[in-house]
Amino acid sequence: MFVKPNAFMLLREERLKQRLTQRELAKKMGFNSPQRLANIEYGHGNLTLENALIAAKALNVSSSLFISDKVKQYV
Repeated sequence: MFVKPNAFMLLREERLKQRLTQRELAKKMGFNSPQRLANIEYGHGNLTLENALIAAKALNVSSSLFISDKVKQYV
């Protein structure tokens, strides 16, 4: 697994901390629909490594927030 098991929860927490709506963050991430982000945040869709990196950039946070420690050693 490339992202932390609770990465989807961390994503939601960070979005709420920054007072962004799902629509706003989805747009920043380049998603066509906020539903895609909602599915990820509620664990119904996978937060891939690629999307974790995109989310980190969109939220202006370190990608280490989402990335598994096992992956960090190779990056």
